[in-house]
Amino acid sequence: MVLYLASILDDVFIVTSVHAPEATYPELAAVEVRAKTVVSAGRARHFRRKVLSYPGIFRSADLSEADFVIVSSSAFAHHVRHERSVVYWHTPPRFLYNPGAYLPFRSTALSDAAASLCAGIALAPLRYRDRQAARSHLGHAANSDRTAAKLRAAYGIEPTVLHPPLDTARLAGSLTPLPSPPRALVVSRLLPYKGVDVAISACRRLGLSLTVVGTGPEEARLRSLAGSSANFTGTLSDSELVEAFGQSSVVLCPGADDFGYIPLEAGFCGRPVVALLGSGAAESVIAGETGELVDGWDEASWSRAISGVMERSWDPESLRAAASRFDGTSFSAAFAEWIGEWADPAEVLSAKALDAIRRFESSPDDQSRTLQPEAPRPGLAAPPRGE
Repeated sequence: MVLYLASILDDVFIVTSVHAPEATYPELAAVEVRAKTVVSAGRARHFRRKVLSYPGIFRSADLSEADFVIVSSSAFAHHVRHERSVVYWHTPPRFLYNPGAYLPFRSTALSDAAASLCAGIALAPLRYRDRQAARSHLGHAANSDRTAAKLRAAYGIEPTVLHPPLDTARLAGSLTPLPSPPRALVVSRLLPYKGVDVAISACRRLGLSLTVVGTGPEEARLRSLAGSSANFTGTLSDSELVEAFGQSSVVLCPGADDFGYIPLEAGFCGRPVVALLGSGAAESVIAGETGELVDGWDEASWSRAISGVMERSWDPESLRAAASRFDGTSFSAAFAEWIGEWADPAEVLSAKALDAIRRFESSPDDQSRTLQPEAPRPGLAAPPRGE
């Protein structure tokens, strides 16, 4: 998201806490990045160890050169201080408001209540300062209805919902028929709230081959659970990921994500999705049209949904068209409209971005398109326990 914002803003520089140049997108090399600490890719994997230092790092960031500040926050970036700033929220910091997400197991009602009680006592001072920081900005946008609900609960703010843009250029390529024999794919950080164990168990029940893309602290446990039934690839390059989508018949998204790019990336690559109802994925996956939604983490329910998807025929072109509703120009137009309350978009956005928006808004082909696609109504169900 930061990379996309940098591509549409004029005279932009990026301020962050930790930067590992060789471990991030190469396109960022063309943008000035001002980081408190520059580290190697190996050290970057341990960024969570210094979580308590990040609010102070962002509060002390020098933004005096900036005329207008756009904050992209999934943890503590909103602690920056500037008189003309707005925040695009990916989630309130889970460390403060959902510590159960990082327990070494997926939360149950009991563990979630225990974690909330302990957090309420231990984290109260941090939450107080975090709320003050969040409320200091002029405006707020959320990446999903799910995130908007979290922001209302955590901060008492009412954000605009702007679904993030899908980078279709990174996924460009010809579409292929679904493979035979069928194979499932999971692309995820290996953390408890991502629910990868559910995907593994459901695929084992079906005798379905599974590829798991990603790394994380859950990897050893998940490898033990999967045995020989799943192939763990680690992190893949963009081209390797597109190839992995092409070699799959169905993409599984069991995580309690606040939005989630993987369902859209899968659809753009012509693959149906089975995702968690109540997660952000339910705002992009249309049940019966681009995949199916499962209420909760019951292994049998996931098996039935996966089996149902594999029994149907899917048109890759139709799946790509559905995902394309979330393209970058649509987001840019909605983004320009949002910041227009506090700044002139012509002074904030680049000439190239403004020209693309003008063409988008005047194109007869786009008359029936809204600036941002509506979330499918089933996606507004209550989130599952533990998130």
